[in-house]
Amino acid sequence: MALHISGKLVAVGLVLAALITAFSAPRSVQDPGVALAITPTASVRSTPASPDAVRAGSVGPVANPVFTLRATGYNSMVDQTDTTPFITSTGQRTRFGIIAVSPDLLGHALPYGSLVRIRDLGNYYTGRGYGRYQSLLDSQGLFIVEDTMHYRKRDQIDIWFSDYASAVNWGMRKVSVEVIRYGRSGPKLEPSRASNFSGTPRLLASR
Repeated sequence: MALHISGKLVAVGLVLAALITAFSAPRSVQDPGVALAITPTASVRSTPASPDAVRAGSVGPVANPVFTLRATGYNSMVDQTDTTPFITSTGQRTRFGIIAVSPDLLGHALPYGSLVRIRDLGNYYTGRGYGRYQSLLDSQGLFIVEDTMHYRKRDQIDIWFSDYASAVNWGMRKVSVEVIRYGRSGPKLEPSRASNFSGTPRLLASR
């Protein structure tokens, strides 16, 4: 009986030794054929990338740019413009529908000839009177950039009114400006309004 038990112990010991040897032995690596090695690299720019450069590297369509700006009103008076109050910076005749923009916006965001849609967000400081002038803005539809403001102005547009009282009543308001066409030669970004299209899926019962 003792010999039988010791024989079993020897057999178990041999199995354990074989397993330990198998797992501790170095494994051979098969030839993968083609070695794939990717070494990531990173570099730090000395100056931040400009928004134009970021947009240039993006993929896919760009939505209509929208800016939240300060909006004032002006009309054709020498003390508000210059010695030719009825002529804009681009040589156009003043009329309702023409806006002037601050020089910082004119250079990149809203160049001459840009078409925009304006939304009234109320008093610039308090937000009161939200949408008060929206019907007037909607009656015009699109506004065009044909004039520029004083070089000290920033993030601002000036809406031309035919009389001084209307410009004063407009006051200083916060507006949302949506770009519909960038410059004179850019594509018109007016969204398509197909009346017969519905994005709601319909379930059709099977017969």
